[in-house]
This record gives sequence, structure tokens and C-alpha cells, in this order.
Amino acid sequence: MESISAAIAAGADGAEVDVRRDRSGRLILAHDPQPGGRGVLDPSPALVGTPEPVELGAALKLARGRLGLNLELKDPGLAVEVAGVISSLSSPHEILVSSFLESEIATLARVLPECPTGLVRGALGVGGRGLPGVVRQALACGATHLVIERHRARRRVLEGAVHSGLQVLVWTVNQPTQLRRLLHDGRVSGVITDRAKLALELRLPG
Repeated sequence: MESISAAIAAGADGAEVDVRRDRSGRLILAHDPQPGGRGVLDPSPALVGTPEPVELGAALKLARGRLGLNLELKDPGLAVEVAGVISSLSSPHEILVSSFLESEIATLARVLPECPTGLVRGALGVGGRGLPGVVRQALACGATHLVIERHRARRRVLEGAVHSGLQVLVWTVNQPTQLRRLLHDGRVSGVITDRAKLALELRLPG
């Protein structure tokens, strides 16, 4: 919650957070699963030093009308419930739901079509002819955005995405030269960075 508040204070357009389900069934913000926990966190207060996880609903309420959120779904089977929470607590157009999991994107696009969706892809596997594979995958699952690791932000991928009607977000861009280049690249809709204040400064004309 402190990070979301900091993003608002910095003037960022949005913040990226990861969504998982804990063992009690709650949708929480968490990047990593508990080691050995089969993809879920144990929210038990008996774990000394482990803070109570932030629930998705609380984050949506904090950001509503103040900051866009990119909700990355880390586990399968979350899309329908996440769509319900978004519908009840936020404006779908202020949220981007993203995931490496094509099935989650396809489900979200079906049950909440007014909410933007993004297929996330890492740095490997750019080769081949014709339309880049990552673009085909994004189109096949109904995504509106392609969310790519910075090493994929090459001409063929960027142009293929834009010509196919996809918006492109690039992560995680922290180096000033890369930030400046991508922020002023008309094929890129936005960057995901740990250095929001610097990115906002570099986005200014000139």
C-alpha cells in the first residue's frame, strides 16, 4: 500500500502489482509464492515477522480515481473472481489485467471485455518469420496489450504489435538511456520502471 501511495505522490500514471490467492481463498498482492507452498502464501500470523497480506480490494479502493493499476495474475483460476472485484470496486477502464497465462487473459477478456488486458512475455524466443510469435499469442487470447521485457523491444516486435492493433508496454526499464529512448518511441505506449520520478522527467519534451 505504501508503494501505491508513493506512485500516486510521484505522479505516475499507474502501478504494477501481482495478484495471488492465499490458502484462505483471499485475493492478495504478492509477487512470490511461499517456498514449498505450491504457489500460495500462508497468511498465518504465527509466522513471526510476516505482515498480513494486502487484499486486492484494498488496493483498488486506494487507487480508484487516482492511479491506474496493472494487476498481474500470477496463478491460474483467478480471472473470473478478479473481474468481479474490479467491477464492484473500480472502473474497468482504469485497470489493466496482465498475465503470462494466456488462459487467464482469454477468460478476463470474455467476462469483462471493457477491461484492458495484457499478455506478458519475457526475453527469450524472438526468432521466426512473419508476425512475431508473441504478437500472435497476444491476439489469440484477446489481449489489448503486449507487455514485453525490455530485450524484446526490437523493431520487428514493436511494429508487428502496433500494426496488429496492440498497445505495447515494456518492463522493467530503469537505465536512463533506455528510458528516454522508449518513452519517446511512438510504438511504445508506456514503460514499467522502478524509477518513476526519473521516467516522468525524461518524458518531458526535449
